[in-house]
Amino acid sequence: MKIKEKDYNFIVGVPCSKFKGLIDYDRAIIATKEDEAIAIAVGAKLVGKNPKVFMQNSGLGNIVDIVTSLLKPYDISIPLFISLRTKPEHHSFMGKITIELLKLLNYQNYTLLKE
Repeated sequence: MKIKEKDYNFIVGVPCSKFKGLIDYDRAIIATKEDEAIAIAVGAKLVGKNPKVFMQNSGLGNIVDIVTSLLKPYDISIPLFISLRTKPEHHSFMGKITIELLKLLNYQNYTLLKE
């Protein structure tokens, strides 16, 4: 399954092996950090593109400032596709707080399950 290309014409983010088969990395812009990916997506939106951002939840803390100081005050909506990692151990804590952090940032969130 791939994310519908007709719905999004600009893809940027930080790579994650969990998105294999879902994100066409040959067409995506690869960012070094999550907040950088959002900044690039905002620029794309300002010139008429329909962007989406992908990232691992381990980098979610990197977007708090740009979400609270740019996206929310200026009512800019950028869909985020976030892989949820709870293992290995160093991902455990962020895995536990990911959904709550998204709620605090007023990001409506959905969990897609692999079946």
